[in-house]
Amino acid sequence: MIDILHTASLEVLNGTLAGKSFPLHDETLVGRSEEESADYDSHIRLPDSRVSRQHARIIRRNGGYVIQDLDSTNGTLLNARPLTPKEFYALREGSNLQLGGVHLRFRPATSGNDDAPAGCSWESEVGHNEGAFDLALIAGDGLAERQASTASLLLVGSKSTKPDLSMAIDAQEALQLLKANLDEDRVAATDVQRRLRALAQVSIGLGGQNNHEDLLAKVMDFIFDIFPAAEHAYGLLCIEPGQCGESLKPVVAMSREERSVEAVLSRAIVNEVISRHRAILSSDASSDKRFDSHESIIGLGIRSVMCVPLLLDDEVLGLIQVDTCSTHAFDSEDLQILSGIGVQAAIALKNLGLVEDIRQLFEGFVTASVHAIEARDPSTAGHSFRVAEYSQRLAEAVGRSSVPALREVNFTREQMNELRYAALLHDFGKVGVREHVLTKSHKLYPRQFELMQARFQYACASLERHAYRELLDQQELEQLSAEEFRIRRRRMERNLAQETQRIRQFMALIVEANEPAVFHQTIPPALQQVVDYCFPGEGGEPIPLLSAFEMEALTLARGSLTPDERQEIEYHVSHTYAFLQHIPWTKGLASVPDIAYSHHEKLDGSGYPRGLGREQIPLQARIMTVTDIYDALTAGDRPYKQSLPEELALDILRDEAARGKIERDLVNIFIDSNAYRLLPER
Repeated sequence: MIDILHTASLEVLNGTLAGKSFPLHDETLVGRSEEESADYDSHIRLPDSRVSRQHARIIRRNGGYVIQDLDSTNGTLLNARPLTPKEFYALREGSNLQLGGVHLRFRPATSGNDDAPAGCSWESEVGHNEGAFDLALIAGDGLAERQASTASLLLVGSKSTKPDLSMAIDAQEALQLLKANLDEDRVAATDVQRRLRALAQVSIGLGGQNNHEDLLAKVMDFIFDIFPAAEHAYGLLCIEPGQCGESLKPVVAMSREERSVEAVLSRAIVNEVISRHRAILSSDASSDKRFDSHESIIGLGIRSVMCVPLLLDDEVLGLIQVDTCSTHAFDSEDLQILSGIGVQAAIALKNLGLVEDIRQLFEGFVTASVHAIEARDPSTAGHSFRVAEYSQRLAEAVGRSSVPALREVNFTREQMNELRYAALLHDFGKVGVREHVLTKSHKLYPRQFELMQARFQYACASLERHAYRELLDQQELEQLSAEEFRIRRRRMERNLAQETQRIRQFMALIVEANEPAVFHQTIPPALQQVVDYCFPGEGGEPIPLLSAFEMEALTLARGSLTPDERQEIEYHVSHTYAFLQHIPWTKGLASVPDIAYSHHEKLDGSGYPRGLGREQIPLQARIMTVTDIYDALTAGDRPYKQSLPEELALDILRDEAARGKIERDLVNIFIDSNAYRLLPER
């Protein structure tokens, strides 16, 4: 019996085993258990699927303990640092371990000479700095686990050593001084506070803009709030990086009264701002020589002008100009504030550019993925792009619909993007399907059909050989006269011709049965005659004309796939889901995997791969189901089917809706809105 209180142990900090301690032996194995077990002798079992069956081991060594990761799938973390598999790392009091989603803390023995004392100095094989700072933040997946989480913080250092300070002030005294200054000049302080609030609003407001025009328009609105005398504000952007002087484009130009006016700028000031990265202030534009060549400045009666660059990392992204016709002249403080706004705007513009770069990169990745799918089956080229376009059109029509069940539906931009990406990538899992199954055009593969044809030819030859051998045997036994021999030969040849013609008819029947059907079809009864037909082999033994496998394939009521092949094709949805789960989708696109995963589900639970019911299928997936079926029916001829006319395809959609397979309202909206007539090439 081991006394846990006096031996080294591991304490579980979260999950179902939170608070439980496991004693450590000379060698202890840590791994996964599918269910909680009471057998922990030299084996710690953790009920977490992310923990490998043999994840790590802890060994007593030189009076202490070391841990070794056993090349686990998800790795082991010691004080938030990943361990190199097979390498040994020392444990010390309070060391935090993470295996999968389970967090544990190492506790050394409280007495005895076998373990290192709790407070002794040590050096970890992870690094000498590990002893200086030990921070563990443990958070479980559920609310209860998070509430039960603990955090430990260890700061190590000499209490007698004073910190090295460059400057120190009394914070309380500073606050009192600030308050006294504010009291002395309440009016000025109020103006400063207003401007500071406005600048804070600029910083906050710019974060929610999605394009350059909206961002600069928002900046102009803030400028009019911050500068009461400002009458015009212009925002210009550089189209070509590094050539701002030649590619400056006005994006926003407005006055306090109008949202759109003509931008009036001085070329001299613009060149100064862009080339020398300087903010310019003109207190009296009418007497400023820099405006001599620009009559519009004088004609408009502009008195004071500020112009600042949108500067970031020594790169000019554009500029902002503010002017006024009033007697109030902008001062240096105004210019400093406008320069600060310019910096904030430049950062926001740069961030928008980075976001756009990431978006274009991801769009390129998605496009390349779709092309990779279609490269394996060129006959389906364009299918994913068409389904995405149809789905977006149908989703927009749903938002405009007055159907009671869908009246409240209005897809956001993020939800439309989710639908689009899910539609583009819904068939990506087909890369995991064997190519000959993916492109199977008939019920029998070409090689199988050729082998069957050879058997039919062999059957004709075998019948002929067998008939002539039988005639020769009769001649030898009965010593037939020449006339009788001729009579029997003609009779034999007539019978042989009949059998040969029968086999040819069988072959024609099989050629017809080998063609896949879009609709369920009745299997011709004559196929049973082919199955029952046998011909004599080399030794006269009966050989069937068709094998059981061939008969199973030829009697498929619909399509070209056998049940096993169809199951393999249907599993592409699971492959798609597994692939999409590896992508770190943003919050606005988090539902993409689930939408793509459900696009072959049916309302009555007869779909695949999970057999979901209507309430379990996302609306976007129900939309994609309608458009996917329609495009599959009307797409250009494929090896296994012909293209169907629009009206016939729509009739099939109506029939599927009537049988409770797909959403009736969505089918009606798809048809009534003419969303199916989207593509001119149709």
